[in-house]
Amino acid sequence: MYKDSIQARREIARNFTALNYRVDPLHWQTLCMGVNRDLQAKKMRPNVPVPSRRKVIPFLKMMHQETGSMLKAILAFGFDGPWTSSGGSFRLAREIGFDIAHYAKNIHHKNGKVTFLEIGAAWAGFRAEECAGHQATISGLSGEFREQLGESVFLHFTNLTPWHASLPKGVTEHPYVTAAGLGALENRGVQAGEVDIIYSQAAAYFEQDYTAFLRSAARLLKEDGVLIFNHDPVLASAMDEVAWEHGLRLVRRKQMGGMNGAIARYHRLRSSPGSQMVFPGVKRAEDEEVVCESLVMSALRRNVEV
Repeated sequence: MYKDSIQARREIARNFTALNYRVDPLHWQTLCMGVNRDLQAKKMRPNVPVPSRRKVIPFLKMMHQETGSMLKAILAFGFDGPWTSSGGSFRLAREIGFDIAHYAKNIHHKNGKVTFLEIGAAWAGFRAEECAGHQATISGLSGEFREQLGESVFLHFTNLTPWHASLPKGVTEHPYVTAAGLGALENRGVQAGEVDIIYSQAAAYFEQDYTAFLRSAARLLKEDGVLIFNHDPVLASAMDEVAWEHGLRLVRRKQMGGMNGAIARYHRLRSSPGSQMVFPGVKRAEDEEVVCESLVMSALRRNVEV
């Protein structure tokens, strides 16, 4: 695991260099911990409830059960970063009232093509035999669009380290890519202005440079494209200002509490900001409501600053 961690750090650093992106030491330290979490989670079944290391005996029992070795369990106790387990899920999108599969079908019907990107998808539901509710994952999407995959439907996802040895045609994993470094995808077949939906559950939450993340996401999204992710609620106002500067309008935010923080949903503005905004998948009355709410909140923030 230590060798894989070093390799991942080197590849991430290469991607940053190619983007001419300079990362500060604290941000880099957080990324290194994220790499370790990735490597830890891959050793476990998806969505395993891992006890805190403060509960020593339950933690060791769980890790012994998952790794099959008491030595590995003891080493896990001393390894940097909290142990986690991830199966990949669209749960946060559902929490905010957004059905990714339904929206993707509508876009495909309308445009004849749909491109989806998830940041930090981990198993992405492809260990479905062990992952309850796997339909609401990239694996589920690939099943919905089985005949169109690789032709008119393209499903992409990132991870800090490689998770998959093989994937269906039209489904692509991009390892060693961070939320702030999404620009690296433009050298991997994901064109700017071509993505319909960008989603992240947890991965973007831990991104230290949310300005670079929002800028890169906005560049990849189509006009009227959707961005959904969770974040620290304290950053909400600052994120909204940065998002607006890069052509993203807040549509809805829901406070979840705990490690889920707040879920935000942004839409990519059309070329002409003065044109009438219409959000696909949002009823007209709801559309007017969220636009008015966003305008009011923006005005209030400006008044406070003055």
